Amino acid sequence: MAQSTETKKPAGQRWIIILLAALIVLLVAVLAVVLGRGGLQSFNDEQTPKIGYATEAKVMLDEDSLQAAIDEAMENAKNGMVALQYQNDAFSEDGTTFSCMIANAASNLYDMFLTIYADDALTDQLFLSALVPPGSGFEEITLDHALDPGDHLVYVVVTQVETDDSGTQAIKNQVIHTIKFHVAEK
Repeated sequence: MAQSTETKKPAGQRWIIILLAALIVLLVAVLAVVLGRGGLQSFNDEQTPKIGYATEAKVMLDEDSLQAAIDEAMENAKNGMVALQYQNDAFSEDGTTFSCMIANAASNLYDMFLTIYADDALTDQLFLSALVPPGSGFEEITLDHALDPGDHLVYVVVTQVETDDSGTQAIKNQVIHTIKFHVAEK
């Protein structure tokens, strides 16, 4: 019996690669949504600023660079740099307007915007917020389109945005949370 010369990657490395591929797809989807809507609007600003990308961003193709990026993201998360305060459940009578509690934690260093998707592939966008300053949030949101009666697991993409002194904005960090959306039976 011939032996294969191919070496298998440890399961942990495969998950890291899958996670990073999903993050890249997510960033492309968020960029498409933001550009398709003409950028983001700040609560305190009449103009519509655009989100830019940090000039130090680079493509990482080797596993060591990918692992270093994941380690840095995990360290940032440990330091409370991406903190979303939310309740696990949101409720609606009509499938469009939901009572909820979703907030940018006061301990965060950056404004953030929220994108809510109905599916784990992040293709069915339900909601896109304007920038939410630290310590601010929502007690009610209105979706772009209604959900059917019943229970739905939605995906909340939290994107932190850093604004420099010149007003240029760059995506700083991004994480995904899930929340259960409940629509009353009619």
